[in-house]
Amino acid sequence: AGGAGDGTSAEAASSAAVAAGEANTREEQENIVAKRVADLTTEVRAIKKTSVIMETDEHSLEMTGKLQEATRELIKLRYGDAGSKNYRIRMDLEFQPTIPDFEERGKDATLLLELAPISLIPCSVFNFLEIARTWKNGAFHRNAGHVLQALARSDITQSMPFQEYSKEYPHKKGTVGYAGRPSGPEFYISIEDNTRNHGPGSQQKHNPYEADCIIGTIIEGMSDVVPRIHKMPGKEFIGDKKKWVLIRRMHILVPGDGPGSVDGYIEFSKSPLVLPE
Repeated sequence: AGGAGDGTSAEAASSAAVAAGEANTREEQENIVAKRVADLTTEVRAIKKTSVIMETDEHSLEMTGKLQEATRELIKLRYGDAGSKNYRIRMDLEFQPTIPDFEERGKDATLLLELAPISLIPCSVFNFLEIARTWKNGAFHRNAGHVLQALARSDITQSMPFQEYSKEYPHKKGTVGYAGRPSGPEFYISIEDNTRNHGPGSQQKHNPYEADCIIGTIIEGMSDVVPRIHKMPGKEFIGDKKKWVLIRRMHILVPGDGPGSVDGYIEFSKSPLVLPE
């Protein structure tokens, strides 16, 4: 019996060692790819600063293509391979007593965002996954006729390295995009079709191909929660923080089965429960 037990212990120890070795290998591989993404990002940012029209410039297209390919690899290493599915983010919101229907509907609500396919816009998707993973606080603070814009406080403090866009994923109603040129890290929900407002050639005259970077599409909450956010007291940028709709938490959801699985997705991570100041 003692011999059998020793054999079982040895097998378990061997399996643990193999698992640890695989984990170390994966971590090392992720670190290598992350370094490559960081180096390529620096190169692409430098090209962007030259004001060349990157969407038609051969060298720019080569470098952004390399960055996109490396970013796809990093996404899969860090967040798992989603296969034919897309990654998702659940946002936990808090409405404040200033919202007109507070007594009737209370403070809590959620939005479910499905990120765009990484085959189309991997850099934008990765950037938002990183925002969600390192989320600190934020809030919807702009109530415009065409968008609801949110502050985003996380470890991601720089804008996108280039204006990543795909004509296969335009700024339709319900999509989420990065605000500004260069875009991000603030983001917005389009509450009308913004294909022309934020699509190629918009908001500037220098580059007919440049557009806001896009992130994904709201797949739950568009018919009830988003209109409620639009009821924030005030128009455009709202200075009074008591009138904002707070984003308390970000949950990253990845395809998977098992305990806690909902609609074929499981929780990969969630940010600390922290309120904006």
